[in-house]
Amino acid sequence: MRNTLFARFLAVALGISIGTPGLISSSLDKSITGTLVVAANKTPAPHPKLARLGKKPDWSTLDKYQRTITRAEFQRLLDHCYTRSGADYKGLIQVFEDRARIIKQSNHPEGGWYELHFLTDRRKTKEIERDWTAPWQMEKLPRNENQPLKGIHIAIDPGHIGGEWADIEGRKYTIGEDTIPVQEGEMTLKVAKILQRDLTSLGAKITLTRTTEEPVTKLRTEDLTKEARLWLLENKGLAPDSLVEATARRMFYVSSEIRERAVLVNEEIKPDLALCLHFDASPWKNPYKPAFRDVNHLHLLINGCYSYGEVSEDDTRIEMLERILQRVYYYELRMAEEIANSMARETRLPPFSYNGSSGKSVNSNPYVWSRNLLANRKFMCPVVFFEPYCMNNKEVHSRVQAGEYRGLKEFGGIYKKNIFQEYADGVTTGLVNYFRKVR
Repeated sequence: MRNTLFARFLAVALGISIGTPGLISSSLDKSITGTLVVAANKTPAPHPKLARLGKKPDWSTLDKYQRTITRAEFQRLLDHCYTRSGADYKGLIQVFEDRARIIKQSNHPEGGWYELHFLTDRRKTKEIERDWTAPWQMEKLPRNENQPLKGIHIAIDPGHIGGEWADIEGRKYTIGEDTIPVQEGEMTLKVAKILQRDLTSLGAKITLTRTTEEPVTKLRTEDLTKEARLWLLENKGLAPDSLVEATARRMFYVSSEIRERAVLVNEEIKPDLALCLHFDASPWKNPYKPAFRDVNHLHLLINGCYSYGEVSEDDTRIEMLERILQRVYYYELRMAEEIANSMARETRLPPFSYNGSSGKSVNSNPYVWSRNLLANRKFMCPVVFFEPYCMNNKEVHSRVQAGEYRGLKEFGGIYKKNIFQEYADGVTTGLVNYFRKVR
């Protein structure tokens, strides 16, 4: 109390106003010796730049990775896979010989930098802390093992929601009278359940992030209106009602839904790997008049190819760094390659290509690309993200109409399995081939 009275007396003498008793005004600072001094007017720190529904990161979570990676490996992963070029992290991540300096708040350098120290002596390596088991740490199996996936826990994420939510997601269309609507959320769930059956028989433990056509998140568009308006004002500088509604809607079915699934994966399921199932689609020439497109292709994604705008988001930046430090790249790439090869044989589809901006090639396999998506970033384990078939291709539409038939049917002069089993068989064969090699 005595110190408080003295502080108030000194403030009055200096002409500085004091608010709540016991609290010294922000215009007063304590020096190292404890003497009160007058500070220059400080501009309050802006709100952190975050991804939609993102949270301010706790940089101490990277402490466990101190001295676990060399400068050369860190630099290579950052340049080769996780960013498009050095310009995408310029001013945000500084790489020195013995450490990396990472800005904590991209729009407020005064907030300080996190220093990640590199491993400089390979003789002093330490175990990397992970919630998943790397394949080289798994139980070795004999070559003739009939359950090559024994002991592996796999999370399967059927992309999108489907059902009554398919229209909101924009992942549904109908062409022709008396035809079955093509709904991605329904289709991925069918594939997920086939994979659950087949992979379980091969010894894996399988957990689905959803088993029905209902959202995992409890939030809805109307619950996110305020959040959408604030995000738009902070990131776009304007928030008209029409844009607020569209942003809130997308926050519901993308941001909130996938983040809630990430909570399941990271805190409850804790798998050794995750498979994110999707179907691709070619852009409509006229979205109000759906018409079939000729293109049909296949590609698989691992996490990477962050833009400057993404790296400048504080939560996205720390999530990227954690993936680098956990070394998921090596696991994701080799597994994606093996599955891509088996899916290419199974589906007979040509590869899809990116232009290097939203997706980046990381090796010579034309089917495998790196891309930063919320699921393959937020699921904190190795993730393979699937994008086979174009749903608005005429043959794919016909195969969806045919349903889950047994045996083979002719499409375009070729006898084929039902599209859901074909998809699942490509994934299963690739996983078996990969784990037989590494175990």
